[in-house]
Amino acid sequence: MKQLFFRSLFLVMFIFIAFIPKAQDAQGTMNYTIQIFKDDGRPYAGCPVTIVETSTFERKTFAANAAGQLKLSVSEGKEWIVNIGEMRNYTKLTIPQYGGTANGSATVTHDPAWWERTMQTPEDRTGVKFDDIYQRLAENERPGPTEELLEVLVQTENGRPYKGMKVDLVNHGTATKYMAETDHIGIARFKIPLNQQFQMDIDGEEDFQYYDSGSKPYKKRITITYETMEYKEVVNQDGYIEQTFLEDPRPISSRVFVALKVVGGPNDGANEDVYLNMAFSNKKYHAKTNANGTAYFMLPKKREYVVDFDYQKGAGSVDLKRFFGIGQATMGVYYEPDERLQFPEKFLPSKNDLKLYDINNFRKKPYEDTPEDELINVHVKWGNNKIGSGSREALLELGFSVKEPKDKKAIEKPLNVAFVLDKSGSMSGENIEILKAAMVDFVKKLRPIDNVSLILFDTEAVVAYECQKANKSHLMDLIAAIQAGGGTSIYEGLKLGYKEVSKNATSGSVNRLILLTDGYGSKPVNEVLALSDEYFKKGISVSTIGVGEGYNSALLSLLSKYSGGLEHQAINSNGITAALYKEFESLLYPLASDLTVKVKYNNRIIYKSLHGIPEAKNKDGVVQFDLQKVFSSLDRMVLMKFKIENPDASIEKDVISIDINYHDEIKNEDVSIHKETHLEWSEESDIELVHDRELVETYSIAVINQMLKTIADQCDNKNYTEARKKVKETLDSLKKLNKDKFSPELLPIIETLNTYLQGLEQAIINNK
Repeated sequence: MKQLFFRSLFLVMFIFIAFIPKAQDAQGTMNYTIQIFKDDGRPYAGCPVTIVETSTFERKTFAANAAGQLKLSVSEGKEWIVNIGEMRNYTKLTIPQYGGTANGSATVTHDPAWWERTMQTPEDRTGVKFDDIYQRLAENERPGPTEELLEVLVQTENGRPYKGMKVDLVNHGTATKYMAETDHIGIARFKIPLNQQFQMDIDGEEDFQYYDSGSKPYKKRITITYETMEYKEVVNQDGYIEQTFLEDPRPISSRVFVALKVVGGPNDGANEDVYLNMAFSNKKYHAKTNANGTAYFMLPKKREYVVDFDYQKGAGSVDLKRFFGIGQATMGVYYEPDERLQFPEKFLPSKNDLKLYDINNFRKKPYEDTPEDELINVHVKWGNNKIGSGSREALLELGFSVKEPKDKKAIEKPLNVAFVLDKSGSMSGENIEILKAAMVDFVKKLRPIDNVSLILFDTEAVVAYECQKANKSHLMDLIAAIQAGGGTSIYEGLKLGYKEVSKNATSGSVNRLILLTDGYGSKPVNEVLALSDEYFKKGISVSTIGVGEGYNSALLSLLSKYSGGLEHQAINSNGITAALYKEFESLLYPLASDLTVKVKYNNRIIYKSLHGIPEAKNKDGVVQFDLQKVFSSLDRMVLMKFKIENPDASIEKDVISIDINYHDEIKNEDVSIHKETHLEWSEESDIELVHDRELVETYSIAVINQMLKTIADQCDNKNYTEARKKVKETLDSLKKLNKDKFSPELLPIIETLNTYLQGLEQAIINNK
């Protein structure tokens, strides 16, 4: 997958950059002058400035002179991210690749808090119910003791005021929306609370800019330059926004007019469906390319959009996060159809390549501590503890959580960690931004005793930070420079990661490689495992984080299983943060080991299946499973399904017993816990298996996993008709269980099941 091949941002005027044949002479030079001031207006002498090349991750350091000035002249690499003090990713320098010189300059006030606020991603308003406060204030209004009086003057570029223009101030923290209209001189007036953060909407355009109220009850006025344009937007039946433009559209204040050129695809770019998904939002846009392969969009500024096609997800991104002013852009993207989407019949589930989902990724609430003194808390609850004459099954929930230890440092070990991170094109948008934020949090937690390395891969792999003690500022500069683009070379990334973590591997440290990817590599699983086996024997473990739906789950599962690392799933972007947090806790604070759970059942409540963890043994009425690693953030659910035989009121006497044994690493002693539970008889005729609504989603995942195992076996035997029947039956039961409304977390998996249906339909046709 490749990133956008042609990008340019425009301020006020449109600049067209044509394709230029590659010249024989050397690449050119970029000269860039920066004047830096402190927030009090004085020149910032000695201000540190770093630049990082986005493909090699070479890093150069500079400092402003006594006048706060710095002149950069760069003729190496392709793109460099500029960091000014703590204001990371301030701008990007693009080096002319065909000779010549480019010049640029900037005047910067060093204000990290302002920069962070400016670059803050607007929050998604989906599902938020705001308290609307309409305000119609007179010109002579005065602020109250806890209020600020804000006047917003809205006018055109030539100074003509807008009358009757709708202006809103939206406070996400309090879910409050202050609403007003401009008067005859173009001013909308607001009384708003002090010390609050707002997003300003103009004429229905959300997040036009931000405004933060002050700490004192002053009267303030700000001027907004705004240009409108007539165009139509409709939402189609699939929820995509479709736009109709005038013959000759021009840029407007709140949006960027984007001409997106598509190259490749089944029709060589012509008449292709293009889908843009706004990062950190549920908004999505659709358009068709014309005969020349160009699709047109009018997109809100300060946002990033992931480009999808029918047969390729994450083909590239439209990045407007740093677009200021009025303008338009011409961009391009390569369409390289993904065979897994174009021919789903070739990628039906099989026992050798079966992805199952971790039910714990779909739990809504963590377990609460119990009064007992044990380190590990065990929570026992039935999906519905009532049972009647018509009941044939019962679902038991077992939860495991850990009390926060008083002395974590007693069990700390030095870390020797290599991060191997996927930055391919499909990681564009939310995935890459959340990964970067989560990595910054991880880096902040590193200690002086820890060694760390950073390897990034797309089509190729590169060591961005060699294994050494963590220079946090250096690492954060590198993380800020990460951009998504290119293919997925897992093998090359692992090879470099193993080499780096081997440099400082000792028996007294935790030697771990952390692999994060959302795709498939070109190398077969057996070749990757053969490479890895040598390092497993040296005591280097691999933890894996699979992102989204399209990653190689078989490979990631085997890597973590055979090396003794952890396997994490991040079905949506937010799961990346949770996975890295759990990984950090497991590395630093392994609290208990050898945790074994034995559940004893009877001849009327008979064990049927286990979900959330593989079973270790099932013999003589006892089923056993193990949790090898217990760490301070452990919060894990296991579901057990039982078959009910001949139920009547006496079933209340049939007890299910649970015995838990583990070794407490802090106290250095073995601990045993015993729990018992039973079902309650009811005369009701129709009793749901899952009464607890909180459990519905996790049980849905258990149902899906069970179905996937079944159809994998059927597909291996080419029994596609039965597999299709099973998928349809499962989808129908899931709709009933979820009352015809799937959560955002479940929807991607439901889409995958529908893709399997399409593949099975085609496989049936091909088999005739």
